[in-house]
Amino acid sequence: MDPSSSPSQPPAVAAPAVSASPSSSPPLTPEERREFNNLRQQNQILKAENAMLQRKLEEERSDRLQWQHDGNHHTTEARICCESIEKMDKSAQVLALYAELHRLREKCDVYADAVEESCGYFFEMKRLYAEVEPHLRSGAPHAASGP
Repeated sequence: MDPSSSPSQPPAVAAPAVSASPSSSPPLTPEERREFNNLRQQNQILKAENAMLQRKLEEERSDRLQWQHDGNHHTTEARICCESIEKMDKSAQVLALYAELHRLREKCDVYADAVEESCGYFFEMKRLYAEVEPHLRSGAPHAASGP
């Protein structure tokens, strides 16, 4: 059984094994080399974007946790303020702004969850790419059965 195609092997181990011994596979054609380099560049871009999004997600989480921690007191205070403003002026712009802020915070929560989910998809795609890469390099159609 080829260890680079084993689904139980982590991709971090499988990928270096393929690139560490280029003599074990046939040389790439110029078109395959361009495609491979393009995929490598896209992978680097995705890694950089992923790192940036992870940092932003962590910042948003810490802000959200702080906001939720303070939220009970602030929510009650904000509700009381909104009610008193509404009694004075139902069409006050600050009420619309507060409603928009609240809506955007909920939307940010949804986006944060989506980013976290997409991160999982990214690592799954990375694992699948590590499994498919030897077949792409060899130019052979991928076969589901073993040798």
